Amino acid sequence: MKITVIFPARDLEPTKATVSVMPPSLTLLAALTPDKHEVTLVDMFMGDQVEYESEVDLVAITVRTPLAVAAYEIADEFLKREKKVILGGPHTFALPEEAKSHASAVAIGEGEKLWPIILKDAEQDKLKDFYVCGPYPVEGLKGTVHHEKERPSLEGLPMMRRDLLPKKRYFMDSMFTTRGCPNHCRFCPVTDIFGSKIRHRPIDEVVAEVATLAKLYFNVDDSVFGHPQIKDRPVENQYYLDLYKELAGLRPKHLWGGAGGLSAVNYKDGRKILELAAESGLSAVAAGLESISSKGQKQSGAWRKLHYTSPDTFDLRKMKENIRTIQDLGIVIMGFFIIGWDEDTGETYYRTLDFCDECNIIPFIFTLTPMPGSQIYQEYLEQGRILTDRPWDHYGGGYVVFKHPLMSENEMLEANSEVMRQGYSMGRISKRTLHAVTRRLSLYVLTTSFFTQLGLRKAYRQLHEQIQARS
Repeated sequence: MKITVIFPARDLEPTKATVSVMPPSLTLLAALTPDKHEVTLVDMFMGDQVEYESEVDLVAITVRTPLAVAAYEIADEFLKREKKVILGGPHTFALPEEAKSHASAVAIGEGEKLWPIILKDAEQDKLKDFYVCGPYPVEGLKGTVHHEKERPSLEGLPMMRRDLLPKKRYFMDSMFTTRGCPNHCRFCPVTDIFGSKIRHRPIDEVVAEVATLAKLYFNVDDSVFGHPQIKDRPVENQYYLDLYKELAGLRPKHLWGGAGGLSAVNYKDGRKILELAAESGLSAVAAGLESISSKGQKQSGAWRKLHYTSPDTFDLRKMKENIRTIQDLGIVIMGFFIIGWDEDTGETYYRTLDFCDECNIIPFIFTLTPMPGSQIYQEYLEQGRILTDRPWDHYGGGYVVFKHPLMSENEMLEANSEVMRQGYSMGRISKRTLHAVTRRLSLYVLTTSFFTQLGLRKAYRQLHEQIQARS
């Protein structure tokens, strides 16, 4: 069969102007495809166009909530041409029946077990309506179902087919080492999708893959530091200790980024994992801090991933200390914050930027978007707080999709727009870049930090102009 795998994009993507990362969902699915099939990858995020008139037999589309409108439009066009269309991704996990109305079949959960079965059924014109991988209830699905009850092992995975995309247009490669998250943050569906138990790829397989990557890569794990607070599973910590020792020995040395929790600093093993990660080339970490207040931590549920015993024990001073400790290892911190918890006001946006300025962290300050599949979304939906007339492409930058008790929609939009415009002034960008290179003297750190922020400056100014035009 001729197969096309598509990563859709919207017309305005605030992150398009930032450092580009090769999408792992496309390259992994291609790697799982038997050689007898011909695979084409389409990354619309980087400007690829969809060829509707191509002689394709099967089209697979990754669906994230902000891209659902675009994904459905593409899927509908192929269905009109009587092509087989498979939809998968986090949005189909949350709303499988909706997705099915735009697809020949819907994949729910991870693809390692499902994709070979889907391909076999497609060849025989025997596609089922739903393909499910994981311990999820399937009784409510309307139609035929193939159900793999256990999540896949991550052992023996093929290397991603990076050769199917032009490597020169991506600033960073991508890879992963684990799946699973024990944190159950109320705004995030990741724990439900991947499970609370962490599954690991074999270290030798990870090291072999990293050795093939470009100088810079991004690890898409939920936490590259693991979860050192889980003391009853010492093997969990040992995995990261062993992994980063091996990666530190690779030559030439790679620099890399990933997501991780600052609270790893608070544990003996966690501190050692941080040090070894930095030695292995970790130069930037995306840290989900979510809120600078205990009330925001409580409503978000983020206090659990920050390893506080309760939201009442949240300590902003301790957060600042952890930030400094990680920065002193030569690791740039990108701080992700959500504004829009019930006690937040317009002033919260500016106080959060002040916090980022004080700590020299790159600010990612967003208004809350309750994502389908998350606890917050379900609660707000039942309370009548979700603005149900808004399309899915409003779920991701520049829009408000829920009712706040203290702020109007325009107040949130304008405050968020203005704070991010200010946050990426040339003075702030220069100050943060200087702070980064004084802790890790590297041309790559200098260029990555500066040009990533310059891209964000451009993206947020475009978003600011769009919001002003709508006001």
